[in-house]
Amino acid sequence: MLKNFYRRICAACLAVSLLVCPAGALDRSKVETPFDEALYQIERCGLFAEDHPMSDEQRAACNARVSGGEPLSKVVNEILEKHDSHSFYLTPEEYEQSFSALTGDYVGIGVTVQQLEGNTVITDVNFGGPAREAGVETGDVLLAVDGTAAAGKTLDEIGELLRGNPGTEVRLTLGRAGRELVLSVVRREIYGDYVWSKSLGDGIEYISVEAFATMDDAAHFQQIWEQLDDKRTAAVILDLRGNGGGLIDAALTMLDSMLTEPAEMVTCRWRRDQGGAQVITSDGGGLPLNGIYILVDGKTASAAEMMAACMKDTGTGTLIGEKTYGKSLGQYHLSMGNGDSLIITTLEMSTPKTGVWEGKGVVPDYETRSLITLGEYLDGKPELPTLRPLFFGESSSSVSALTERLHLLGLLDAATGTLTSEVLKAVHVFEEAAGLPHSQNVSVATLRRLNQTMADASGYYVDYALEQALSLARAAAAQPLQYISEDDGSWLPAAA
Repeated sequence: MLKNFYRRICAACLAVSLLVCPAGALDRSKVETPFDEALYQIERCGLFAEDHPMSDEQRAACNARVSGGEPLSKVVNEILEKHDSHSFYLTPEEYEQSFSALTGDYVGIGVTVQQLEGNTVITDVNFGGPAREAGVETGDVLLAVDGTAAAGKTLDEIGELLRGNPGTEVRLTLGRAGRELVLSVVRREIYGDYVWSKSLGDGIEYISVEAFATMDDAAHFQQIWEQLDDKRTAAVILDLRGNGGGLIDAALTMLDSMLTEPAEMVTCRWRRDQGGAQVITSDGGGLPLNGIYILVDGKTASAAEMMAACMKDTGTGTLIGEKTYGKSLGQYHLSMGNGDSLIITTLEMSTPKTGVWEGKGVVPDYETRSLITLGEYLDGKPELPTLRPLFFGESSSSVSALTERLHLLGLLDAATGTLTSEVLKAVHVFEEAAGLPHSQNVSVATLRRLNQTMADASGYYVDYALEQALSLARAAAAQPLQYISEDDGSWLPAAA
């Protein structure tokens, strides 16, 4: 059920403008029934229908089934299943269920949850939603909703607990790195703000693209990208995890902004009577950064896969995470005269080296799970010594182990090897939470309590893919900038 639902969601991953009716499709004069209308649209638009026309006898047999009481959607979907796995004929209710989250606003708190190793884990927090504003974070374990335990419940049951009318409040009990906290979130309409960014310091910018919903998303992305030069950004982490796609024009516009050299971006293969293969290229000219690190997972699909594959193929970006979903087919969404909707595959995408990724996905350069437990993350890493205090200004591996743990607890933006005033502030926050006194240095008691806290939190989750990207981005950002900007908008090597 969930797999089929997700396939329907992915069917919306590419929206393209309607072309002129091609020759050779079912003659319009023969259209007499709702089934005939559906077949007419399939044979005039469908990529795979071009070589599989239906005979008059087959059409008559299908019309007889519908006249005999079989649902129209059932009969049409049996035909579409023979073409590809992304084409559907949906009733208005089915369409609303499958596509409302991508085609409009919805009421909720703005989180995505998955069940991992017996825990209900929040794997995504909508940028424009109330959950993020209330302090909910990716990796939090959902323990209870309004006092009702999440343990033992299905995702559908948890969804029912989270949903409600706009303006109503829901209390979330969360587990985060060994701590239990309760946050109140007020349900409201979630608006489609799919592109956002934040600075991670030290010349690193994080950009999340959750979907390519409209060309406004492309304009927002371009605005963010144009400001990177003013920030003296050296490295970018581009998060495409959970991005099921959207408008191909929006994805191509964003992709074109990032490419520094002329390159072939994607080949779109249409029906022969609609132009056949179209190669879409970029003139380059984008900001030459020291590194672009792209996060992907099993829900990165369609146009998002195209972007990831092109960045990998051109050597512009490095992919980190899990193999992507595997959808390189794009669809039209057509409204039928009876209120039903036809989702029909109309094109196939490929990139220069990856080729067609349908059913295969795009393999990252660094393949790793997005979320792992804290215990797994720390396994094999240097332990935090607890036999002596750590002193202000000290630079050592012990300080690196300390700051890494403070970072994992969300108390420090990044790990460092020097015990600075910023690190000491994070230590004081931890000490207050643990009921320990402040000190100018880091006491043995504080180090031991921190070790115990990490052991207690070993079953909680770390965004491991992001940590991998951060490590690579920090190394890239530590290098001199590769460019200087000219008055005419061009770039010159920094050495010039």
